[in-house]
Amino acid sequence: MLRCSNSAFFMSSRLIFVKSLARWLGGLAILGLVCFDAAAATRPQVWRIDEARTWIGFAIDAVGFPRTRGHFTHFNGQFVIDFERPAKSHTAFTVDAASVDVGSPSFNDFVKSAALLNVERFPTMSFVSTAVEKLDAHTARVTGNLTLLGVTRPITLIVDVATDPAVKGRVVAFAATAKIRRSEFGMPFGIPLIDDALEITVKTRALSDE
Repeated sequence: MLRCSNSAFFMSSRLIFVKSLARWLGGLAILGLVCFDAAAATRPQVWRIDEARTWIGFAIDAVGFPRTRGHFTHFNGQFVIDFERPAKSHTAFTVDAASVDVGSPSFNDFVKSAALLNVERFPTMSFVSTAVEKLDAHTARVTGNLTLLGVTRPITLIVDVATDPAVKGRVVAFAATAKIRRSEFGMPFGIPLIDDALEITVKTRALSDE
């Protein structure tokens, strides 16, 4: 009888241990799923640009002339946005230099020529961010590398950020501005009669399908 009782006791203890282990493993699995979902909720998201709402433009002054403004009509870009950790955000743009428009076909041709954009030799220009710093709730500082005329140099853009509550956070609007010295990119034509400083403006919306 004692032998049977001991056997029953060990079997009962083993069953209790197995059930406890199963409950523990099940709880661990649930915890893992919760952690996974939390990580997924805060992961960086890839956003596409709304080309219909994007403006990539520039402005320059010259002695005896009104300010000249122009923009580019063909481009592509992408944003990786991490709202919880802005420093992990990233953006990259590529612009078709030949798509420049300054208001008249003859002036467009001049800007495309070797004197300025030299589009035959350098058909694209690009910007790739290297750092994103949140300044306040609606402003960020984006540092990155601008490649123009085959020359790559760091520039800094100040970016105003606005969300659209009407679409539940799936749209973010950006307005970025920066100044460069075109002579630093190998474009000295006309200096000093044509200003060396060139203002860059990028206005765009980022769209998320998530």
